[in-house]
Amino acid sequence: MAKWKVGKVLSVNIPGVDDAYGFTVFTEGGAPIVNFVYPTRDACESAAKHIGLALEGAVSVQPYRRPFWPYSPH
Repeated sequence: MAKWKVGKVLSVNIPGVDDAYGFTVFTEGGAPIVNFVYPTRDACESAAKHIGLALEGAVSVQPYRRPFWPYSPH
């Protein structure tokens, strides 16, 4: 199973945004891989919960690397 973890929801300082909240996703080695920031604590806690659940069930989680072939999401 993948071992990436969701960090704590914290108040963050983003210029131009009042009362923003964020959390970080960490690799199995504890390295930060991505930060998420939301305008409310409720939205941030909900997102952190959902991402945590997605990570829990994942067999593998890898950072995106550009494929060798052309890719289009459409």
